[in-house]
Amino acid sequence: MQLSEVQKRFKDTMLDHPKALDDPPEDLAALFNVGDIPLPERLKVYRNNIVGSLTDVMIASHPLLEKLVGHEFLELMARSFILENPPTHGCLNMYGTDFDKFIASYELAKALPYLPDMARLEIAMNEAYYAADDKPLTADELAEKELKLKLRQNVKLLSSKYPIDKIKDFCLKDDPDKTMSVDSGGVKLMIYRPGLDSVIVKLEDSEYEMLLVLSRNTPLDEAVKATLNTHKDFDFQGFLQRHIELETFLTLKTNT
Repeated sequence: MQLSEVQKRFKDTMLDHPKALDDPPEDLAALFNVGDIPLPERLKVYRNNIVGSLTDVMIASHPLLEKLVGHEFLELMARSFILENPPTHGCLNMYGTDFDKFIASYELAKALPYLPDMARLEIAMNEAYYAADDKPLTADELAEKELKLKLRQNVKLLSSKYPIDKIKDFCLKDDPDKTMSVDSGGVKLMIYRPGLDSVIVKLEDSEYEMLLVLSRNTPLDEAVKATLNTHKDFDFQGFLQRHIELETFLTLKTNT
């Protein structure tokens, strides 16, 4: 077998059902030297190390979920996700971007319907943190160029019917007597990285709608009209001033 085929077969075997290691494929088994320890036992050691390392990555990327469900439950959920969704890239910074979808279908998490949205929040924070650096739009550029606004690469928009921003704060409070209601209403958020860390900004419904329309590469005048159609009281000037200050938009110098 070619090296690429060996690597693929080994990866597939490592992430297969645990019982698959009891009888590894003959062509793969032939590549290993006979030793004192039976091959199935040696492969199980490899598998535990691989799945364990990926599980540690997933847990480290979701501290809020760990606070909500505990380490053991998140570990179980992460291991199940890993076996169905092995990494496709060598860099693990962005691994697990579909974890929210997995949680939504995970039977043991059905009693916590807000959990997928909390995973989406952490995924968005991670994506914003690792997004490529770019330059923000300035007020001077607005006076010089035709307007066509694009969101910066680190800007992520998130809508939830649960108060996931408050749930996040709840998770971070070190108070054994803390309580909160997850049914206190939904929220619309912008997650982005203005400096060295991800930041969460709460948005008005009209503000979220305008940003969402702009994110689809819609011309500015059409975006304003679309937002006004559903939000008659939309304050475009206030919106523009706020998001120039927040540095939400990409500089026009790099727009295409």
